[in-house]
Amino acid sequence: MTLVEIFDIILLNIREIKIMIIEVESINNGAIIRITGEVDLSVSPEMKEKILGQIELNKKEHSFNMAKSVYADLSGVSYIDSSGIASLIQSHQQAAKDGTNFYLFKTSEAVLKVIKLARLDSIFKLTDTIQG
Repeated sequence: MTLVEIFDIILLNIREIKIMIIEVESINNGAIIRITGEVDLSVSPEMKEKILGQIELNKKEHSFNMAKSVYADLSGVSYIDSSGIASLIQSHQQAAKDGTNFYLFKTSEAVLKVIKLARLDSIFKLTDTIQG
């Protein structure tokens, strides 16, 4: 194997690496989960796990005076596939079951396009501001 062939294999592997960054920030009435990068089958389970973890945490801390909220900040998501959308749907369903408000926050154009194409914009709570 030549050095050029080895270099080509390394470049191919680098192109296949998917990078997704998830940050969680606590706010007064819940949490913001900031997701950055591409969300596909290789990383969507991790995204779902983080969101469901915050929903579960909010369920335990639920106040009778005010429902807790989880915001999935998708402003930094450049690509999402059906597995990512499925993870968001499952998170939405679990939040509704647990009495937690679940918002898609500052949704990027790439994600919004997929949501509208699937006609899910009437299902999800889409917002650009933190709710009361």
